[in-house]
Amino acid sequence: MALSWVEQEEKLLIRQQEQLRRALASAAEFLEWTTLQDHEVDKALRDMKTLAEAGVRFIAKDLEQEVADKKTESTRLKKAATSIQKLAATADFETPVEFSYAHTAREGDGLVTKTEDLTFADAEEAERAARTIENKLDSWERLRTQMLEDLKRRQEQLEELKERLAAFAESFRGLVVEVFAILY
Repeated sequence: MALSWVEQEEKLLIRQQEQLRRALASAAEFLEWTTLQDHEVDKALRDMKTLAEAGVRFIAKDLEQEVADKKTESTRLKKAATSIQKLAATADFETPVEFSYAHTAREGDGLVTKTEDLTFADAEEAERAARTIENKLDSWERLRTQMLEDLKRRQEQLEELKERLAAFAESFRGLVVEVFAILY
């Protein structure tokens, strides 16, 4: 939610506010917030900030891993094509051979990492798959570059959010008071 708040210029949509209200109600029960006194509201806002900080750390770690994976994707795809070519030349194919690889793909309005699972019944199928991967390397590289740019933009937003978490929590003081009023 906090990241959406930053992306949307310190505003949440009605549906997002309702999701936050529900999350705060759950947190209130779990963290045993008890009364509508000012010190309890301040404690709730500190708890909210602490929870958001934990979320930011988790997302940052996840983004770092995703960036690292994207930086090595091209090399892995080239190795996949080479491995499939070697497989086509050396395998006996008495039983089907399975092979998986991952690449960046466009899905809807965004980019995702898509895993392809292939099964080869003979060397000809394996050779075709290797050629297909080699032919698509350039387009996948462009998509990978776009996705890396998007991931880096998200990392920048996350850094901005880290600096504004106190303001995020404070901006929902009224919502916290509302949750207290409903629960207690």
